Amino acid sequence: MASYSAVALLAVFFVGLVVGAGVVVYSLPTETTTSPTSSMTTATGCLLADETAPSSWVGRMPAGEQTTVAFNRTFTHDAPSVVVRGELDTAEDGVYVYRITTAPDEDGEKEPSDDCVPRTTLDAVVSVPSDFDSVTVTFDGEEMVRFEAGDSSPLFRTLEE
Repeated sequence: MASYSAVALLAVFFVGLVVGAGVVVYSLPTETTTSPTSSMTTATGCLLADETAPSSWVGRMPAGEQTTVAFNRTFTHDAPSVVVRGELDTAEDGVYVYRITTAPDEDGEKEPSDDCVPRTTLDAVVSVPSDFDSVTVTFDGEEMVRFEAGDSSPLFRTLEE
């Protein structure tokens, strides 16, 4: 039975490792596709004494092949709690509309206390390809903000004056 030196075995192992890594690198995709995505979170409580509502802000953060829009809105409502939904629609190529809708929570029929004005704060994030034509955020049918193609610098601003 032939015996191999430790150096020879180590060399064979190293060559196998290099060839295996080369195969993996060759088979990895060189381009990635950015799909439009969105996410939202909400929290409901009572309006604080020094708080005003509605209040909203928006931020736009371009980063290479995608642009992210962050949106925040605090609003009051009559119902003790509300259901908030966000849906990202592509009306046509490059035209994105993030529709936020609210409705009273049918399961939350409890009455707020007399000293509580119900308010909800929502935070939403939308990411779209950077070659978009327009990105619009609506809240219960009202257009809150729209970004057109060519707006490529970072931005942060409030929406109420």
